[in-house]
Amino acid sequence: MTVTTSVVEGQPVSRSATWRRVTRVAQIQHRAAFITVFATLVALVIVTVVGHNAVSASYAAYLAAGCTLAHPTNLGVCANTANSFADVPTFTPIVIALRLFPVIVGSFVGAPLIAREMESGTFRLAWTQGVGRTRLILGTLATLALVVVPVTIALGLLFGGWYVHPYEVINVGVGNHWQASLFMTTWWTATASVLFALALGALVGALVKRTVAAIASTAAVSCGVLLVLGQLLPRVLSIGTVVSSHIFLNGMEPGAIDQSATAGQGPAGGWLVRSWYTGSHGQVLGARAGERVGARVDRAYELKDGSNSATSATRWLTQHHDTYWVAYQPADHFWMLQAVVGLVLLVLAALCVAAVLRCVEVRRRRPAMELDADS
Repeated sequence: MTVTTSVVEGQPVSRSATWRRVTRVAQIQHRAAFITVFATLVALVIVTVVGHNAVSASYAAYLAAGCTLAHPTNLGVCANTANSFADVPTFTPIVIALRLFPVIVGSFVGAPLIAREMESGTFRLAWTQGVGRTRLILGTLATLALVVVPVTIALGLLFGGWYVHPYEVINVGVGNHWQASLFMTTWWTATASVLFALALGALVGALVKRTVAAIASTAAVSCGVLLVLGQLLPRVLSIGTVVSSHIFLNGMEPGAIDQSATAGQGPAGGWLVRSWYTGSHGQVLGARAGERVGARVDRAYELKDGSNSATSATRWLTQHHDTYWVAYQPADHFWMLQAVVGLVLLVLAALCVAAVLRCVEVRRRRPAMELDADS
């Protein structure tokens, strides 16, 4: 049963007092959701700490041997440790859990918000009190957001700032923050994702009007949105790239790259997006022509003694008036793109909230229209 408040006639209630009442109602009504969020937080924190402790010994041995990505000293320790960090069993489950945390919030916190009121019929009483239905819904969403946002920020900082650090040092291919799984689990993008999922769940609940169906629908839609974001992220990372003709990658084949820049393979901390060849007149070579040039450059890149030389590849390109280009994201573009993705999610969350309020207003006018029809 929804806890409601009423306004005593003749006793005006200040706006601040009304908001405090709405907040108090939300705290009592959704205490089960708060418990669920905090239980999830505790579980994820425990798993993260256990996972970090599982690799701490290997990380300490790696540093004690003087190993770095640029200058490994003990090749046996460095290589073995780096390979073991690619197969740590706790890394992927933690990443998946953090990616699904917005789905949990949207399904079990946002979806029942209005769907339960509609299904039980308590909205007829709850939405006719002195606070107004718009203020009640906004106050409830704000109260829920004030709980889930600090939890999400804590998880993002714990995972991205503490747990992933050994992977960034030892195996950049696994722990690189440009990857889709880690790009969407920073404290900023995870928080924006949670707010969007919360608002989306409320909208789905307002449309479906059945609690269980709203939970299932929100979970399905949220997972679909996550998949779409994963597919669109390479396009996002291609925005505002820097182009250089002084980066020579192994193989030097044209096309999409989508991998982190490592020592000798681009600027440190950057993200390689794509590469292509241009001809003698500056025209971009097509796929087949680029592959033919890439194959010839690759043969020129390999020396007779089995080593590689970018100088010989450059000399061959110069002789044939061709140029190899690489588009990449510098390290300092990371938080710019994070801001763009987060702001897009926040705008979508605001649109979902506006749609929820629109559904509520339509629900308010419908009984009046039915009365007019009966008369």
